[in-house]
Amino acid sequence: MFALFKWLLWFCLPSTLVLVGMLAVACWLFWRKQYRPAVVLFCLDALLTFVMLPWTSMTLGLSLERQYPPKVITDYPKADAIVLLGGGLGATRPGFPHTECYAAADRAIMAFRLWKAGKAPVIIPTGEMAAISEKPLLEMFGVPASAILCEDRARDTAENANYTYKMLAERKCKQVFLATSAWHLPRSMMLFQYPNITFIPVSCDTEASLTKAQWSVMPLWQKLPSFQSGTLTMAYAKEWLGILFYSLRKPTAVTP
Repeated sequence: MFALFKWLLWFCLPSTLVLVGMLAVACWLFWRKQYRPAVVLFCLDALLTFVMLPWTSMTLGLSLERQYPPKVITDYPKADAIVLLGGGLGATRPGFPHTECYAAADRAIMAFRLWKAGKAPVIIPTGEMAAISEKPLLEMFGVPASAILCEDRARDTAENANYTYKMLAERKCKQVFLATSAWHLPRSMMLFQYPNITFIPVSCDTEASLTKAQWSVMPLWQKLPSFQSGTLTMAYAKEWLGILFYSLRKPTAVTP
């Protein structure tokens, strides 16, 4: 009964209805001898199905995550600061008094783990919403406000790197943790390159790697196309496009 319910649920998902609907229209066009539009629709349906397959998102994510595998906290050396790249948290606002945690909230949790273990004295959350998302969560965990130095102007990873550099230089930091999602680390490490500062990658939020570890025991309906897998595929593809872009053109430095 449980398996039947899961199959019925998958067939009723909007993603499944879209794919089946496109296929039905393509077959109807083919039956009407409208071969060219039928072939185009078949190809688009096949492409969309491929993008939304969990196998596709897992494979693309693994190509990024394998570059910086996770470590246990005790394997990290001591450093001067922890740079926490924003993401995975919903900001506190009127009517929303608590920070909402999404998938990439592992970043803030990992930064807290490093601080709690005494690996670095301060955490530097960076991103436009840092002061009203990462900071309240870290304070709830028990990190004192004096140990949280927010950089809340950066709009992307390139600006994260530029705006935090002045803060790190002023503190005379030599060795700094860079905490972010495993799939985001390859592009981040490309951007966080400054003289006299060594950045130590801290990997977390390893969704593709966990999916790979569980793949053999996952039921079939979890291996079928879904919007969730499609969203992950697009996120990983964006990272590879960013890596390609910054390998051809270094970002322009912003004024601190």
